[in-house]
Amino acid sequence: MEANDGTAWYLIRTKPGKERWVRDQLQTTVPEVFLPLLKGKAPRWGKMVLSIGPLFPCYVFARFDLQLRYFDVKYMPGVRGIVSAGNDPLAVPPAIIAEIRRRGVDDIVEIPEKRLDSGDKVVVVEGPFRGFEAIFERYLSGAERVAILLSAIEAGGLRVLLPASAVAKFT
Repeated sequence: MEANDGTAWYLIRTKPGKERWVRDQLQTTVPEVFLPLLKGKAPRWGKMVLSIGPLFPCYVFARFDLQLRYFDVKYMPGVRGIVSAGNDPLAVPPAIIAEIRRRGVDDIVEIPEKRLDSGDKVVVVEGPFRGFEAIFERYLSGAERVAILLSAIEAGGLRVLLPASAVAKFT
């Protein structure tokens, strides 16, 4: 992981949503680029779906020789700059890159979904009860379906059975 060729790891700040594009452009310019991704559930069109996105939105790691490639990287389209202290770009310790890579597979980090416990506050994220707050009661038939108690005044503690994907822990 550590190179003795004058290169170091730097954190490149990108424009929003341009992480993959900047990664692809940097791969033609610098020896190594690292865009760690996060796999998890996210709300899309009123449903919780599995998605893969940047672990650090608007940031990409790149290993390069600062003296040779500074201007190529800093002024590349899609790049906002190199993370710096004042005017001096900060090198990222290789151990940080190694640890992030260790936690993922193919540069994708997956955070396991926490199971709900009886009494947890949840919110319905899809279906006709979307937006309602509830109290998680229990899982039914494995983890595919759940029983919740709606806590809206109109519901009066109404027990509802829903797909497990239709509820999320209330934060």
